[in-house]
Amino acid sequence: MKETRLLLRLTGLLLLFYCLPLSGVQAQTEREEAAEERELLENIDQDHDKTLKLHPLHYGEIYLSYEKVRAPNISNEFGLSYIYKSYFEGDTWASPEAQDALGIAIRMSQRYYTSKVKKAPFGFFHGPQFNYRFVVFERNVFDLQQLPPSDPNYRFVGRLYQNALDLSYHLGYQFQLGQNFTAELSGGIGGRLKFAKATNGGDLIKENIIGRVLASDEGAVFAITPSPQLNFSIGYSF
Repeated sequence: MKETRLLLRLTGLLLLFYCLPLSGVQAQTEREEAAEERELLENIDQDHDKTLKLHPLHYGEIYLSYEKVRAPNISNEFGLSYIYKSYFEGDTWASPEAQDALGIAIRMSQRYYTSKVKKAPFGFFHGPQFNYRFVVFERNVFDLQQLPPSDPNYRFVGRLYQNALDLSYHLGYQFQLGQNFTAELSGGIGGRLKFAKATNGGDLIKENIIGRVLASDEGAVFAITPSPQLNFSIGYSF
């Protein structure tokens, strides 16, 4: 019995000596993390680290975004668009044909600010952007002649759906206007992968989709196209 009590006491002392250094290390780590967080916050302009923006030059969509500064020279931006127009191949590359549609677009980007004078989110920036678009076109978007099913020339083509993925790289400059208002001008270049589908409409999609067709069948088409972008926004930072 005495040996058991002695063994338990020794075990307790060993656990105590083992836990004390660990608690000291943990406390030191927490102090260092808190100091790093304080230093990080001191280097971020907390009066302007959040920005709400409207992008008025994106024809065919209503585009809003939110930018948040995460580090002294790094921010992330999230954008959401309501799409009411999309495009088919036009007579020339510079004049695509607008079509009524309904859809959404989601944009996510990371920005690296390089100004030595201004704090983010102001000054010159660059960084990647990811974009996903889903669009549903109006019925009979291919403008086929409406014939009764009994007509020998009758052809049923389902509604057109299009998904698109963009990956691009952007350069730009964000200006501070007064105390809280902002203006931004930027441009980017990248690529867009499209998947369009309409029952029995693969040949019509190939004729009208913008981009180089990679693969197709009787109801769907994969295409790829360059994606040059120009962006202007006005915003409010706080």
